[in-house]
Amino acid sequence: MAKPTIIKSATPLTTVTNTVAETALGTITVPAFNLKTDYVIKMSVAVKTPTTNSSDTLAVKLKIGSTVLATVAAFDAADNHVCWIRLNGLVNASTRLIHYIAEDGRTGTAADVEEATDVAWDVNADVVITATAQWSVASADNIAVAKYLTLELQPVD
Repeated sequence: MAKPTIIKSATPLTTVTNTVAETALGTITVPAFNLKTDYVIKMSVAVKTPTTNSSDTLAVKLKIGSTVLATVAAFDAADNHVCWIRLNGLVNASTRLIHYIAEDGRTGTAADVEEATDVAWDVNADVVITATAQWSVASADNIAVAKYLTLELQPVD
């Protein structure tokens, strides 16, 4: 079995604070021709909220280009919560992504398992994967820190 290719965020991971604008936490660019048919693709992002303000909410998204693949829906973030998205899929003739798991980090809540958005991308061009965060209220106390953003490509033997 061939070894997987693991790509970590190519841009420095950022912190999102004191804004209501959807803001990139990090990006990964997969060079043209590196996504091939019959590859298993795994993407993951984790975001920590070291401090938060009152009942302000945070939403986290994972995208290919401008297409949203997976979302941690807006949730009432508390200090030191970690939310994450893990997406597993298959690059095939229809470039269908199979499912994702999203967790908002609140104690006692179950992870959501959802169908990912079908997306067709041009594997002959660079593919840009972005993780974003968006606060409901601009506050200096609302801090979202990207802990990691990774992509793994595994050829199917």
